[in-house]
Amino acid sequence: MAVSKQWRRLSNDDALWGRMLAHRCVTIQPDPGHTSEHPMGRNKLAFSLWYTQYAGFTDSYTRMHRAFNRLEKWARKTCPHVWQSLAPGLMWVSGESVPVRELLSVVSDSPDMRDFIMAHHIHDGQRRRQRFLDYGLFGAYECYGEVCSLSWLSSRMLQIVDMGRFRILVFAWCHVTRNYLGIVVGCPVAHTRRLLHHVIQLQPQSYRFVDKGLFGSFFVSYIDALSAGHHDVHDNVISLMPNTGPHTSTSYTRGIRITISTMFCADETPRYRVYRYQVTLELIDSAQLGYQCVQLESRHWLLHYANHEYVHTNGAGVVGEFPVLSVERPFYRYCSRVEDDPAGLEVVGFEGQFTVVPGSLVDPKGPAIELPVPYIELPIPMEII
Repeated sequence: MAVSKQWRRLSNDDALWGRMLAHRCVTIQPDPGHTSEHPMGRNKLAFSLWYTQYAGFTDSYTRMHRAFNRLEKWARKTCPHVWQSLAPGLMWVSGESVPVRELLSVVSDSPDMRDFIMAHHIHDGQRRRQRFLDYGLFGAYECYGEVCSLSWLSSRMLQIVDMGRFRILVFAWCHVTRNYLGIVVGCPVAHTRRLLHHVIQLQPQSYRFVDKGLFGSFFVSYIDALSAGHHDVHDNVISLMPNTGPHTSTSYTRGIRITISTMFCADETPRYRVYRYQVTLELIDSAQLGYQCVQLESRHWLLHYANHEYVHTNGAGVVGEFPVLSVERPFYRYCSRVEDDPAGLEVVGFEGQFTVVPGSLVDPKGPAIELPVPYIELPIPMEII
């Protein structure tokens, strides 16, 4: 009896319900006139209204609001243009986002899709004042003058694309490179358990793909990576390729840091695998270097293949340039590509070194310096047989 009374007191403790609202990121407030006539406390009533309105979506509501709260905190300080580009959220009526309702016949009301629907309820993609948005939420890169920016599509721009036996809901897109992020909303029964409702990048015709997991897990992990500084940001542009983690490499020699990131190119030809790699060179400590500036002279790569063969490649400069790192301009980044050998050899990784000259190539101030790059394992895509 005493226990029942104690639970009754707790169930009517409005301060406790207020903490539960905060924990769940609930911002709903009941009508003041309605509150005065209701036997429940204000916070308990707010929780009840929220739980009823978002029935079946309450966990997704909290998970996505927490993710967007972290994104807002990070973006307002680090990347304000991206935050300002996010559109207002969709209305919520009878347990679903109104414009997304038309898609439910395709994506189904599966629990696996509720995080995706809730994300559009909070922010309906990115506003695009022009066709190309160079500060896409999901990152960008530039390779040989071609810019890829993955912007988050609004609900009215979502597309269902048939790729052979698969149906893909495209929610992030670059119209220049045709790179995308999509969710599998239809697939053969044999692949349902492994791929249905997963975020993937699928290469048409070849069925090579990169699996990024369910949308909720993918989105939360991505926001966590942004908050942790795992994606560089320059001029309000998020680097699509992370600077740490699997398939990256970081080295530090004589005050110069070299970071290399890699990604599989789902938008490239299906005849063989193509990867892009991004190289960032930074002059961190000129005193340790011993010079105020250096100029890159050459590069050397050692490509590793699946059959344990190796191929050496050398070249002057990088992507036709001979960049200078100096105290005034300590940063240089470029993007290039590596691919399978046309004869059929599968490239699996690479290592190498850069050679820089103190001063400049025309007026060297000392002997050349070699900057080693440790081995990088490429993100080999999975294949559907």
